[in-house]
Amino acid sequence: MVAITVLLASTAAVFFLQFGDETGTSTPPTAAFETDYSDGNSDAVTFTHESGDSLDTSELTVVVNGANVSDVNGRHEVSTIVTQSELSAGSVIEVSNSTDSLDISKNIDFSEATIKLTWEGSAATSSTTLAEWTGPDA
Repeated sequence: MVAITVLLASTAAVFFLQFGDETGTSTPPTAAFETDYSDGNSDAVTFTHESGDSLDTSELTVVVNGANVSDVNGRHEVSTIVTQSELSAGSVIEVSNSTDSLDISKNIDFSEATIKLTWEGSAATSSTTLAEWTGPDA
């Protein structure tokens, strides 16, 4: 009788835990970012992870709208911008013409742009904006 009870409890645990993982929901991380803008021959915007959860770079995207170089506008995976696979407090993401994934040798003007740092978990059906920067002339 005890063996049957243990077997049923084990089966139920496996059944419920598997379905719990397949609900398709992910909880967005909690993280605070500071943004900085460098205006020069070619602009740069940095997002500095100040505090909160560590973030998997494969779940992060930078979205640029309104830059003067059309190739820069759009979505860029953070995993192609930084070398580390995880961001924690003190980590920096820089978006500029020297960002490898942008592959741009032109001077970029972000003064009229909006740049968002977004998170989308592996099971998420929507994204969450973690930080947003808006240019001074936007």
